[in-house]
Order: sequence, then C-alpha cells, then structure tokens
Amino acid sequence: MSLEDYVRKKLTEFVAIPSTPDADMRAILRAATASIEELGLRPTVHADVNAVIASSGRGGVLFNGHLDTVPLASGWTREQGVWEGDFLYGRGTADMKAGCVAGLGAARQLLDAGIPVSLLFTTDEETTMHGAIKLASSAEVRTAAAVIVAEPSALRVITNEKGVLWYRAGVRGRSAHGSMPHLGDNAILRMARILTRLEPYSHPKDVLREITVSADVIQGGTKPNVVADTCAVDLDCRHPPSTTKEDVETLLRKAFARAKEEVSLELFHEVPAAAVSESARHVRLLRELAGTEITGVTYGTEMAYYAAHNARCAVFGPGETERIHVPDERVSLAEVLRSAEILTAFGTKMSAAAVNL
Repeated sequence: MSLEDYVRKKLTEFVAIPSTPDADMRAILRAATASIEELGLRPTVHADVNAVIASSGRGGVLFNGHLDTVPLASGWTREQGVWEGDFLYGRGTADMKAGCVAGLGAARQLLDAGIPVSLLFTTDEETTMHGAIKLASSAEVRTAAAVIVAEPSALRVITNEKGVLWYRAGVRGRSAHGSMPHLGDNAILRMARILTRLEPYSHPKDVLREITVSADVIQGGTKPNVVADTCAVDLDCRHPPSTTKEDVETLLRKAFARAKEEVSLELFHEVPAAAVSESARHVRLLRELAGTEITGVTYGTEMAYYAAHNARCAVFGPGETERIHVPDERVSLAEVLRSAEILTAFGTKMSAAAVNL
C-alpha cells in the first residue's frame, strides 16, 4: 500500500470513531493501538490515562498526538467523515487525527528502512492532559532524538507556546427582593465593574508577547425577582514563556483593586508555557525540510510537559489553526501526506545524528 493510500485509509478510519469528551475513549485508543501493532511494534497501553506508547529502540524520533476532540457543536454544513476532493471533513480531522496519522505514516516509512522510531498517543489533551503529564518522564520521551507534537501548524515549526491559566473569580453581594433592588447589593453589577477593568487585556497589541485575559463563562443569581448575592466568572488567561503565573495573578489583583472590589480567585486549570531554542539543531532541520517559518502560538499543547524532560521538542503538523474547533473542520490529504514525508526525512536525519554523537 502506498503512503498516500495508507494515510487516506487511516485518516478515514480514525475520524469515523467519535472521540468527543462524552465518548468512550477506549474505542479510538483501540484503533490507534491496533495501528501501532500493524507496524510490528509492541505498544504499552496505560489504561489509567487511556494513552499508548511504543518504541522500536533508542535513538529515534518520537511522534506524539492526541486522539480526543472538542465537542461537535452546531453549524455544520458537511456530514462527518465525508471526503470532498482533497479535503476530509469532520470533527478531529485537523485537530488532530491528521497529525496522528502523519506520525503513523512516517513511522511506517522509518521502520521499513530499519530506522528507530517511537509513538505516543493520548486521549485527554482537550481536557486534563493527564496522559502527557504521566508519560512526559518516560524513557521514550527523555531519550528521544526529538519529540514532535503533530498539532495543526500549517506545517510551520512551533517553538514556543503560551501558558494556560483558568481562574474562577467570585464576588459576593446581598440579596433582596427584585422589586426593591436598592435594599440589596447586586453581585452581578459588582462583577460588571470588574470585567470593565479586565476588558483591555482581551485586545492585545502583540498577542504572542502579552498576557491576555478572556472572560468566557459567567454565573450569578438564582431568580429574576431576587437580587443576586453571588457572581462568578471563569477567566481564560494566557501568558508568554517570559512571564509567570505570579505575573498573571498580580495583573488580575491590580485590576480588582482598580475596580475597588474584593474578589476571590481560584485556579482550577493550568498548562505551563513552553519554549525551545530556535537555533537548536532539530528546529533548524525541521524548518529546512518544511521550507516554512519558525513561530509561536497562543494556545497550549502537550509540548509544555514533554519539553520539561527533553528540550528537543517542536510542534509541527498538518492542518490550519483557523479550521479547528469550528463547524466544517477539515484537513487536506495532500498536506497530511506532505507532513508524513517531512517527518520521515526528519526522523531519518535525526536518528543518524543521534548515532553519530
């Protein structure tokens, strides 16, 4: 079977298996595990985090991807898993079953050439990243010639990504009958004053180098005829690698102070920022092979955990970021195939370099 036929077959197979947050991830994990076994590898399944890892030996590149997706949502005009010319439509096509398939395709080519390679697939990147957290310290990650996280990057080489901090900010007021609001203290109005102070951080001049704050979920009050005595907002904060969690919390506290409000602040989700050197050999090689640019991204990936144990990391994969998490998500077969070819060449050269060290 040609590489193109293999990529098309596996991509169609993976996209046909639902892996939204409410799905049973064991189904997509079984498909990935079977695909690894077809390559002649002996995968190790970590059932506690629904992840799988396999290696043919030391000295090779590790290709990583996540098999879970965000919810389907509304607004779709295409059927799931339908090909239209060069494009396959469906949730998870670009983010990031295409990247997983590109890694499998590259591994297939490398193994046929007798070149060592490793694979690591998780199923919880969109939620907890427990799989990456557990396996980041594995021997396969630590000793890999390079770790490629095949997230959609339009074949650009990603060397830095912003950290993710989700906070729940809460204020308290005093309830009263809705017909006599002057007797209460409306917590929703208090929160409104706070959000006004935070709004400028949703409009950065340089989104890659500035801290951003986005108020994305709000809860307050109990009934229309009762003055709200509580209000809480979930804040999505992103910070560049040059800043810290403390910098973000200082920014938030100063905004609360300017609003003259007492606010409770609870951190409930965190992904570290990550950065690797643009001058590193693996980065320069990947850029040379791809013929694209080196850049950073505003979102977080599993590279944040792998880079802490192996500096030879990068994000590189098929798919346009503008086409993910949206209706009619799609990916180009030609781009997935090109990605697999680049990763094959990269794995060949990096493995040879590791042998010559």
